[in-house]
Amino acid sequence: MLTKCKAIVIKSINYSESSVVLTCYTDLFGIQTYLVNGVRSKKGNIRPSHLMPLTLIEIEAYHQQNKNMQRIKELRCTPMLQSIHFDMVKSAIGMFMAEIMYKTIREENQPDPALFSFLFNAIQVLDLQNQPANFPVFILLQLSRYLGFLPKQNYSETNNSFDWAEGEFKPFDTLHPGLMEPQISNLIADLLVADFNNFSEVPLTYKQRSDILNCLILFYQNHTDTLHEVKSHKVLAEVLSN
Repeated sequence: MLTKCKAIVIKSINYSESSVVLTCYTDLFGIQTYLVNGVRSKKGNIRPSHLMPLTLIEIEAYHQQNKNMQRIKELRCTPMLQSIHFDMVKSAIGMFMAEIMYKTIREENQPDPALFSFLFNAIQVLDLQNQPANFPVFILLQLSRYLGFLPKQNYSETNNSFDWAEGEFKPFDTLHPGLMEPQISNLIADLLVADFNNFSEVPLTYKQRSDILNCLILFYQNHTDTLHEVKSHKVLAEVLSN
């Protein structure tokens, strides 16, 4: 059946001389794999630059439920992103975000309109953001809401330490290896209640941002079965340190 849908590019792999296998997160079909012909040929209408991670696209494709790979008839980039693929910091954040999506959103043919809308909007916010350094830690916290393991927002003067294994705040105890120090935990609590309009205003040093990012990766690894290693994490840390 020929169907139109919106999609977020997550990953592309070269296939044959001119084709590409594209992994996307779609609004109508959840995670889908597509074969795109003629991408690397001179006569093709779809260019490799159209298929970079986090590109937002509208596609017309032949969908068959009993097939693992669908075939795209037409594709266009909309809305057009202005800076994610050209700004070094945003590009590194984009690669990190795409890897997290690829390893945590695994159910094929399972649409989730709320999750898709959140990610579709988040990518556009990143594209327009002038101060994107806080985006990776903010997006990990907010994404966990849609993945079903949002940390408990019980931060207080007594519950002043984030337990990444349990996903909640507890009294600080130096003998507990899974508890973050109070200053970092306070910043995590601030990011939990932030939104797209003010997340960049949470004051984080590079060291604090790095500590929170490492903590949240452990948090994700403890609450998912598929996020074993994050390869783009080191590149992101290097870029954000400059």
